[in-house]
Parts: sequence; C-alpha cells; structure tokens
Amino acid sequence: MVWKSVLTLFAAVGIACAGIAQGNCTSLDLEYICQNTEYVQSVSADCGLACLSEGEECLETCMIEQLELTVPCIGCFGEQVVCVIQNCYFACAFGTEEACAECALSNCEAGFNECAGIQDADNDTWTNLCDCNDTNPLVFPGADGTNQGFDNDCNGLLSTDELTTCLTDMNADQIIGTADLLIFLGTFDCTENCLEEADFNDDGVVGASDLLLFLSEFGLYCF
Repeated sequence: MVWKSVLTLFAAVGIACAGIAQGNCTSLDLEYICQNTEYVQSVSADCGLACLSEGEECLETCMIEQLELTVPCIGCFGEQVVCVIQNCYFACAFGTEEACAECALSNCEAGFNECAGIQDADNDTWTNLCDCNDTNPLVFPGADGTNQGFDNDCNGLLSTDELTTCLTDMNADQIIGTADLLIFLGTFDCTENCLEEADFNDDGVVGASDLLLFLSEFGLYCF
C-alpha cells in the first residue's frame, strides 16, 4: 500500500541519512529512535494508517502507547502525517509509490527534521540521530579508526585503530594529561642536554613546534 510505504519511509527520515537535539526531540528521543529504528518505523506507519482520518491527536495517542518517546517528539510524527496528507493526497492515494515518496520528501522532510531537531552539523552524511559526535566529521557509525583517541565508529568502545600511540605521553600512564604538560613545560626552550622525550620532532630544540604536537594529543588515550 502506497500510504504505508511513504509513512514507513518518513519514519526513517534522518536514519537513512544518518547529540544534543535542538528541536522537540531530546537527545534520549533521538537515541531511542536510532536504537529501535525498525520498531519506530512500524509503529509510526501503523498508527499513521489507523489515524489518517482522525488527525494528529489520534496518532500521538497511538504512538504514546507503544513508544518510549516524549510527547513533543511524537508530535513531530503527527505533523509529518498531516503534511503528507495535505500536500500529497492525490500522489499517494492514486499515484505510484515512487511519486508518493518523492512528493513527501520534497514537501515534508525539512519540516520534520526541523521539528525533531535532526541535523548533520559536521556534514559527514550522518545526522545527530545516530551520530554520537555530530561536531566531528571523523566520527559516525561505521567510520574507520583514525588513531586519535576518538570512538570513530560510535560503538561505545575504543579499538586499536581508534587509540593513539601517544607520542607525547611523557609519564607513560596511557593518557596525555596535565602531568605530561608539567613535565614538558619543565623542558621548554631547552637547547642543550634536553629531555630527549620532550623533543617530539627531533630537531634538537624543545620549542613551539613540540608544544603544538603536544596540544594535538592532549586528552587522548593511548595503547
């Protein structure tokens, strides 16, 4: 059925593109939707069909009974269904599935994303719906490790290819922190008999270039 297809499609807006929400959906709402994508799609599609002639209040009541989402967030799904009905009735009731989906995406996707607070702030093609750090384009589900101490693939773990070798870990405690900074500053501007470990770029001087290297690793975990 075309209507169910487009409602299912719109339940996944942002997921297919795939923080802190800026719209009506909280960060917990977005996390819930991301972790329960197929279930949310199914419920929103079924409720949308059941409430086509009843309006937003019916849809919200139907979804509240089945989903662990806040009322304001569920309200965005209601607005979405109303938008599709108002703008794409003939395309969805009498046209092809493709025509219905194209109409819905063209007319209602931006409004739903704005209402829910779904965005791709770092332009890595993954929105904050499933992107665990939407300010870093190197971090998104399935991303390759960059050996910079980031959870690149958003799985909650740091794998070997995500950890850094920590060139500037001066006290060998597996993290670049304040203790390392104090050791480094004690050798800054040294030109003779320097602490070899502080001359990170091996130019014979502990200077600004070494400080920049240190700051680039500050706060990172090592392996």
